[in-house]
Amino acid sequence: MKQALGLAAALTTAALFCGQVHGRGVSPYLPLKQSPEIERRIEKALILADVAILTRPIPAAAVFDALPTICERDPVLCQEIRTYLVPYMRTAALTHASLSVAGTSGAATPLPNRRGMNAQSAYEVSATAFWQPSDYVLLTAGLVAYEDEVVPTGSVASVGFEYAQLDIGFRDHWFSPMTDGARLIGTQAQTMPSVTLSNYTPITRWKFRYEVFAAEMSESARIGFEGGFTTGKPQLAGLHLSIEPVPGWSLGLNRLAQFGGGARSTSFSDFIDALLRPSQFDNTGTDQDFGNQVASITSRFLVQGETPFAVYFEYAGEDTSFSDNFRLGNVAFSAGVYFPSLWERFDLTVEVSEWQNGWYTHHVYQDGLRNEGNVIGHWSGDWRALGDGVGGNSVTVQLGWTPRFGGDVQATYRTIDNESYTAPDYERGHSAELRYSRQWNDFQIGAEVEAGQDVFGETYSRAGVFIRF
Repeated sequence: MKQALGLAAALTTAALFCGQVHGRGVSPYLPLKQSPEIERRIEKALILADVAILTRPIPAAAVFDALPTICERDPVLCQEIRTYLVPYMRTAALTHASLSVAGTSGAATPLPNRRGMNAQSAYEVSATAFWQPSDYVLLTAGLVAYEDEVVPTGSVASVGFEYAQLDIGFRDHWFSPMTDGARLIGTQAQTMPSVTLSNYTPITRWKFRYEVFAAEMSESARIGFEGGFTTGKPQLAGLHLSIEPVPGWSLGLNRLAQFGGGARSTSFSDFIDALLRPSQFDNTGTDQDFGNQVASITSRFLVQGETPFAVYFEYAGEDTSFSDNFRLGNVAFSAGVYFPSLWERFDLTVEVSEWQNGWYTHHVYQDGLRNEGNVIGHWSGDWRALGDGVGGNSVTVQLGWTPRFGGDVQATYRTIDNESYTAPDYERGHSAELRYSRQWNDFQIGAEVEAGQDVFGETYSRAGVFIRF
């Protein structure tokens, strides 16, 4: 992180200088996996605007830019989003607040995409507020809290401009077009402190986008070093590059590298060697490897018409294959389709994922790609025994309904089937959620219930109420 912070200082100066001359200032981010009602509307709106997103969180400025097309195609949705975005147009504002309380029973099963929260947490709180003293400087305070944990998610200092925004703090990263599970990095684990550089306005006619970050993971006592173990905090570097060759079709490349920690030291040349030639420097199977890398290719297609929809894919590798630096090994494939409007009052999302063995485990980093005990990628990695890199598959189905009597209903069903090589002998896991919400003055109020059976045969349930701003 020290090297990253030094780089951040240099990038800050450059970004501020360029921003004053060439572009708009920085943008705050919209909530990610904190306010499902508005997030669902924004997903629909961006499809109508032919914006094929591959990463999250979504910058508020990107939605502002899409508003003219949204308003032309769906005036009612346009007005809802325009009203929601009003606080983001101010110098300072509370942009998000949510409180839910629930009664719980059963196992402490990790819940999908909830930043480490398990099914036995009796409450969940999140909030975000910002102050923007200049177009090119933005200070955001945020938190996500649940039983026994408070995570400063969203607490970020941002400087720069539309083509180079530098974020320092607890910023989320989601490298996937999938909405219910990112294979490389998402919101399954607690948010890590990081330094991030990205653009929210695409560059060139091919709409080039990039995001690069350096983060610090939680402490691990099981980092392989010189035939034994060392204790420390591994570093995590991330890179996303994408283009949009034609409107409505985006194509992206993603890479994560876990390295360092404790007595393990790395140089910049080591990093470059492992990045460019992973088969020789990072996949030898000894503790002399540079670290742990994963990569993915992602794509999203938007189809307009009377019934618009999005179809999207993610092809990822936990390793390289056949001593080839460019051939992914231990692969995972995910696909999804989203219909934002079916029969006027419904929306439907279906996502499937299948993966080979080896995911989220490593011979050097024996806690794997985990932060504070949870995998940083797809929720399926927490629905198995620690360190058991088995293959498997999962399916998610989400159905939304806007009934005539008002409000919104969303039902979600997930199932997972792990392979069983040795003990434990996994069972098929299931989870179901049902949520009803409706507008009350400036608030969303509602009730939700979720229940399931995990892969060990243990059941869990939660039922509660919530209020969001």
